[in-house]
Amino acid sequence: MARSRQTRSRFPSRSRYVNPGTIGMTVLLLPSVALAKDSTSSTAQLTTPFTEQATGLQMERFFGARTGFGFAIALPQQQQRQRRQQASQTGSFIGQMTFPLKNGIGWGAMGLTGEMEGNFILAAWPDGKGGVMASFRQAIDEDNPAEVKGNFAVRPIADGVSVNNTFLTYTFLCENCLDATLGLGPAATAGNRPMGWALSEKAPKGSAADPGARLGFHERGFGPFTARLGNAATAVFDAVAAKAGAPVGASQKAIAPKANIFDGDGSGDEGGGSDSDSDSDDDD
Repeated sequence: MARSRQTRSRFPSRSRYVNPGTIGMTVLLLPSVALAKDSTSSTAQLTTPFTEQATGLQMERFFGARTGFGFAIALPQQQQRQRRQQASQTGSFIGQMTFPLKNGIGWGAMGLTGEMEGNFILAAWPDGKGGVMASFRQAIDEDNPAEVKGNFAVRPIADGVSVNNTFLTYTFLCENCLDATLGLGPAATAGNRPMGWALSEKAPKGSAADPGARLGFHERGFGPFTARLGNAATAVFDAVAAKAGAPVGASQKAIAPKANIFDGDGSGDEGGGSDSDSDSDDDD
């Protein structure tokens, strides 16, 4: 989830006539510029209860009313966590990303923290074959979040995966994805924690079927939200997780993630920016 870079003019300043019409047009364009540069959500936005229709799973969900991006999460209950710990399957969650596409094109992502820099994220986009590609990334490069691989894996839950010309839904089991060194560990899931998201209406560069395809800037929106993880535990976690398919493979370009490079508490506040552009209305 890369940030845009600030640029400076290469030409010296000099006095010149400015057409009033140009000023008016600039003012009209400012909202779209802010959309690309400024966070479009804030940690003041809390997830709300949500039922995933295909599986009946009770989840906690963030929804941006302005962008149409949604992310829902479910966690195992304490007894299930203990069983998974004995089976060396700690740190897993079930997630669902939903977001609009433009002519069948676009990508979305969720992150373990609310920060853009250093965030450990999962991105998804149409694979060009009627399915969905998913790829783990880490925002260690402003121009293109690096593809990463490790002990974690994403496994799609087919009943909750769909894509068409206008919308994408991706429901998945994220195995061993909760790791304190990547921003969010299992011990931190008892309460509220900031998480992040990003959205673009442009296709990744390269083959859509390549998990290492280059992601551009998230010009449709990005930002943090507060996930009520303590409310996300569900008794049917194991039953739904059992429906997950095979892990999605990584490309040969994938590298090991860097530990502990996320910023601060994951609040997502970059330079004290205003929350005036927030997706203030949540939806179930």
